[in-house]
Amino acid sequence: MGFEVVGQPVGERKDRIDWGIKQVHAPDIWDLTMGEGIKVAILDTGVDSDHPDLEGNIKLHVDFTRSPSGSEDRIGHGTHVAGIIGAMSNDVGVIGIAPHVSMYCGKVLADNGQGSYEAIIEGIYWSIEQKVDIINMSLGSPTRPPQELYEAIKKAHEIGIIMVSATGNSNTKVGWPAMYDEVIAVSAMDDKNIRAAFSNFGIKNEIMAPGVQILSTYKDGGYAKQSGTSMATPIVTGCIALFLSYCRIKGVEMTLEDIHQKLIDACDDLDVPGRDDYTGYGIINMNKMIIQEG
Repeated sequence: MGFEVVGQPVGERKDRIDWGIKQVHAPDIWDLTMGEGIKVAILDTGVDSDHPDLEGNIKLHVDFTRSPSGSEDRIGHGTHVAGIIGAMSNDVGVIGIAPHVSMYCGKVLADNGQGSYEAIIEGIYWSIEQKVDIINMSLGSPTRPPQELYEAIKKAHEIGIIMVSATGNSNTKVGWPAMYDEVIAVSAMDDKNIRAAFSNFGIKNEIMAPGVQILSTYKDGGYAKQSGTSMATPIVTGCIALFLSYCRIKGVEMTLEDIHQKLIDACDDLDVPGRDDYTGYGIINMNKMIIQEG
């Protein structure tokens, strides 16, 4: 989707809180947790590993695309996603939803933005090896992938990794891997809590999150506003990271089924009552998610 490159953000604090992060009430629980102890894999276009808002939280960055640039992000997409999840609280630029997470960035989309199923599969198995808690996939395909990808998805699910993926930006049915039952499918909404016109829909559409003009980190140490279900997905990933961190602090064990149900229960309904094809269960609300567990 479209984007706007911006300069150094300014706001009420030195590291600016984007509207999307406020919309899901993440700052309300930062006194309880900022995502400490949670490992998130970001399978995307790589990352600007030297970005001042990210470098302290990036633990590993590897390339599965055999790109000349290695794991560095030449498009900006992966860096933008990483910032939404875990830009640091350092009085610089912006702050992510879970600013104390550990990020593992696997480049599965090449410098032209395209990727292979083989690279994504490698990225998933690498994420398993790193013992991550969550895999964020702000990517997708309108056609069913080969069985090998599903086998990797199932393996990650079996060992307890939460997978979150974008539904897609074509105003059509939900794509893969979001379509798999083992993956949480995320669609996009604007600042008026209205479904974004580009956001895919259908029976697998589960959770809405802000995805229009989201401010985050960008390639070459910059910042940009971008729109897409790719931006909504890391907001949900960040929310899950906060929740998992809080549960561990409290000594509460959660199964994947428990976590999925908590997400559903913590949504504020949108549009018609109950789950629907266009807005799923609604927008995630971190206040409800933490209060329910607390």
